Order: sequence, then structure tokens, then C-alpha cells
Amino acid sequence: MMTMKLSGSVLVMLVLVMLQHALGAVDATSHQAQRRAVAELLVVSALDAIEADGLDKVLGEINNVNSTQFRTEDVNGYVFVFANNGTNLAHGQRPDDYVGRTTDELIASSIPELVGKLDGDKLNAMFVEKAQAGGGWVNYTWIKPATGLVHEKSSYIKQPSGYDDIYVGSGYDVMTDDVVPAPAPTEE
Repeated sequence: MMTMKLSGSVLVMLVLVMLQHALGAVDATSHQAQRRAVAELLVVSALDAIEADGLDKVLGEINNVNSTQFRTEDVNGYVFVFANNGTNLAHGQRPDDYVGRTTDELIASSIPELVGKLDGDKLNAMFVEKAQAGGGWVNYTWIKPATGLVHEKSSYIKQPSGYDDIYVGSGYDVMTDDVVPAPAPTEE
């Protein structure tokens, strides 16, 4: 069994998200803020586990589709890990489809609707740059597998301590009334 240590700030963030939800204080804006907080929490939890338990163990746990570690109850919140060369090492939602493939290969094979609309190498380069700069948010176009709709996604990216050749991320779908391709990837 893998243990997970939460830092004080992560624990406070989780409690605030849970409290807002329990009190019904959830409008569209606060719902997005909650999803953002959960994505950060998932990344921080994975980073803490990598430091405590080692990378191989955490990759195995993320890729275990029967595990609830590093994913939310509805499985829409999950962790992913990529090597800086763009190869997926772990994916909390679709490990069988994604692990071992590069970002460009994922787009071509799993989400062909984005071929020509999203450059996987450019997206990976943005993720790597953000991770190596200490972490942060990247916005980009993606597809929701359950619906096939192309939409904007925002992911929190961070590099594990002691690993300069990989990054860990978790994102959320930026929901809008009009689901159309989002603009080119940007960094916050």
C-alpha cells in the first residue's frame, strides 16, 4: 500500500474545495476554481509520492486502472507523466492507449480530430518549459473522449524533485457554452 503525505497548504486547499462543495457554493466560476485546485492537488500528491516511494512505484500506481490513487472519484481528474522527449510514461485514465506513445502519436491515433490543429511536439515543448521553470499552467486544445467534443483544457505541470527528464501533470476541461476548438496553446 502506498502512503501519501499532504503538505499543509495542499491539505488546506483540499478542505476548502470540499467545504465549498458541501455548502453548495458552486457556481460555474467556483466549479472551475475547484477543478483547478483538484488538478494541483493531484500533481502535488504524485510529486510527494515520487519523493517518498520512488518513480517506478508511482508510475505503476497511476497506470493501474483499478487504483483510486492519483485520480478523482469520477475518473475525470487524473495524473499523467511524460518524459521530456514527449513519450507518455503514465496515464491515469487511458494507460493502455497512451503509455509508450509520444504526444504526436497520441493525437494521430487517439484523437485524429486534432491532427493539423494541435502540434504535439509544440505542446510537449510548452509542458517541458513550464516544468523546468518551476511549474505552472498550460492551456491547450484537446478532446473529451466520452463526447468526442474538441474543447479547451488547462493542465498544471511540474517536474519532480531530482528528475530533470520528466514532468507530472493533471488538467481539467475548461467548460464553456460553445464547444469549439480553443486557440493555440498558451502558458499562464
